[in-house]
Order: sequence, then structure tokens, then C-alpha cells
Amino acid sequence: MASSLYFVLSIVIGLLVLSLLVFVHELGHFIAAKSCRFKVLAFAIGFGRPLLKWKRGDTEYRINAIPFGGYVAMAANDEDNGEESNGDKPPKEDIVGAGASCYPIWQRAVVALAGPIANFVFAILTLWIAFLCGIERPTFMDSSKVGIVLKGSPADSAGFLAGDSIIAINGETISSWEQVELRLALQSSSYDFTVLRNNERLNLMMQVERTGARIPKNPTGGLYPARYPPVIGGIMPKGSAEGILEVGDTLLAINGAEVASFDRFAMIMREYDPEIGPVSINIKRHSETMNLYIIPTYDSTQNRYLLGIEPAKEQMKIVRYGPAEALGPTMDKTWEYTVMIFDVLGKLTSGEVSAKQLAGPLNIIPVSGFMAFQGFSNVLNFMALIGVNLAVLNLLPLVITDGGLLMFLGIEAIRRKPLSAEIQAAINKIFLALFLALFLYVTFNDLQRLPDIFRWLR
Repeated sequence: MASSLYFVLSIVIGLLVLSLLVFVHELGHFIAAKSCRFKVLAFAIGFGRPLLKWKRGDTEYRINAIPFGGYVAMAANDEDNGEESNGDKPPKEDIVGAGASCYPIWQRAVVALAGPIANFVFAILTLWIAFLCGIERPTFMDSSKVGIVLKGSPADSAGFLAGDSIIAINGETISSWEQVELRLALQSSSYDFTVLRNNERLNLMMQVERTGARIPKNPTGGLYPARYPPVIGGIMPKGSAEGILEVGDTLLAINGAEVASFDRFAMIMREYDPEIGPVSINIKRHSETMNLYIIPTYDSTQNRYLLGIEPAKEQMKIVRYGPAEALGPTMDKTWEYTVMIFDVLGKLTSGEVSAKQLAGPLNIIPVSGFMAFQGFSNVLNFMALIGVNLAVLNLLPLVITDGGLLMFLGIEAIRRKPLSAEIQAAINKIFLALFLALFLYVTFNDLQRLPDIFRWLR
């Protein structure tokens, strides 16, 4: 019951987040249109029948029933008063065709650009606020040290060892695990790593087989950070460690293998063979180092042998910046998100990344809601990422996007006259059909992911 309520709340919050981003985009168009003295017939958030509407001057403001998208409907010319609109459909809008020739091309270009620019500005603003408020993050994210290398994984085949520090990926300097995750999120088929091991620099090449799954089974290639410190945070009653280990003990080694994190300790325990007998554990208690022997107990529910210990809580810290100081990381993060989109688009074009990785609203909405539960700064960061995505994708010359409008305006500037209404309509129909096909495809991807997303959100 609690998990279902949590999922529903995630959907509701996600819808609010997406609606806000759409509102910002359309507000950019609206402000630019008003500034250029265009006749704006309607400013609407969502589609379908209006749930709420009011009129001020020549413009009708609407909040519609379907909270996806929105529109700013502008009159094709000064004589068009928009009376053909019945309130359910957007009134006639034409800022590129012959009917809009009364407006200069540069003004129409400004209106088309204003939506993506608004998304960029909003992304920068939200990231700046996030850095001002303080971003809570686990301390392990500040380190690029490897905590776990899954046995038989691409990282294992490449020669990675727990304790390696990643200092570069594909020639780009790495200083935190966040940067490691961002590079691996690009889903490339190969990565050239530079790592530091015992003060020696090594080059490791990791080859990752991409199956095209909608949710990659092993997106990091088997590399995981040292998330938990090697400190015991709890002893399970009647467990093997009860009376032998104590809360606060620092784990140094198990069966002679050094452990730099609790994650690594747990990984070694998963491979325990009962024929070995007791495990040898080297610990530090206060200022004293000692070696202890414990016989693990078999847990039928987890189908493995356990010592009955829990890690100490994940160490967290809050990173805050001053108003001026926050500008640097804000712009860096915005640029990072922008470049990442083009990298993914390039890999999609080359086939290096499967189209099955594409996600639509059914995926973005619950994830947006989930991020909201992780804290104010996290949801701001995620909103900035989606905002940059909206801005960049809307600038692509795909006809039905703002970039498509700019393309038509460029053609009009070269020809000294716009394309005929018939040609524009034919081109729009073709691209609209392609867009609907893409929308159905990503929706199908989202539906395939829903069971996994629901389990993840729980």
C-alpha cells in the first residue's frame, strides 16, 4: 500500500515538474511575441478542453486538461482575430508562412528562439539555486576510487581491481565518481581508462557489449564505487558476529584481502566457500588492531553465508556556494549536460547506442517524481537536465520543432519569399507522421520499462 502511494505521488509530482518546464518554454515564446507586438490569440498549457480560461486584452489564457505540451497561438496577420477557435483547439498560428509576412523575419526568428532560450535560462537558474541552497551528496561521490569490480564483468576482463583510482576516461580528466557515471552513461561500446594503482599509472581498455536492452543490465560495465566505509554499523542478533565483532570496528582485511570499503567486504563474502572453514577478519578497534576468526551462518532467504553485520550509514555532506561562486559550477554543469546530449545523438546516429534507450513521458514523469523525494537540490538538478534536453532538441531542424521554424525562416530569407502554404503543409504532415511514430516507439519503450521502474521506485 505504501509503495503504491509512493508511486502515485511520484507520478503527480512528475507531472507538475514536466508541466512547469513546458510552461517556461511557452512563456519564452509568449514574452518574445508580446515584445515584438505580435497579436497573441491564446497562451495555453496542455492540450484538450480548457479546465480554466480567462481573457485579458486580445489574449485568452488557458490551462487545459492534458498536461503535456502547450502552445502560444499567434494570429497569422493583423486582421486574424482568432474567432475560428472553439476553445478546444489552438487558434491559427503562422510565424513563418505568407500570412505572417507583415512581421519581419528577424522578429519571427526571435519568437522561435525564445522557447529554447527560456529553457536554457531556466536550467541555469535552477542549477544556480541548487548550488546556493546546498547539494547533499554522499562523500564517496568526491572520489573516483573503485570499490567493487564484478567478477566476469567487462571491468574484470579489462583488469580493474578494487582500490584503483580512475584519473581519466577517453582522455578526459576524472576527479569524482559523478564524472565516472556521466561518462559511462553515454553507453559507449569501449572506454579507454587511465587508473592509478599503488602510485603507478595504468591504461586499461574496457569493451562493453551493448545488447540494446531498454534498461541496461550492467550500465557501468561492472565498476562500482566505494559507497560505504569499512565500518560496522550494526550487529544482527544471533548472527555469527555477535559477541565477536562490535559496532564501530573498522574492517581492514578478510582472508588476507584488503578491503577499502564495506562494499568490497560484502563482495568477498558472497564468494565464501564453507569448505574453507572460519573466515579470518583483520579489524581495528579503537587504537588496537586484531585478527579474529568467525564461521559464517547460512541464510536460506538470501541463499548465501552471512556474518550478520551491517555497514555504518552512508557518509553525507552538503556542498554550498556563494552567489558569485556558484556561477562557475552552474555553467560547467549546464555545458556538461548540453555536450552529453550531442554525444548521445551522435552515438544513436552511428548505431553505437540502441534506440531502445530512448525514453518518453511515461519514463520521465515517475523518475522526476522520484527525484523530488531525494531532496530539493536533486529535483532542481534533474529539472535542469530535462530543461537542457528540451532546449537542444527543440533547436534541431525537425520542421515541427522551433529549429524547424528557424529552418523555414532561413529558406524564406534566402528566397526572399516564404515557401507556399501547400509545400509547408506537406512537409509538416511528413514530419508530423515521423514524430508520431517516434512518440509511439518511445512510449512502447516506456511501457516495457514500467515494471522495472516500479520496482526501482519502491
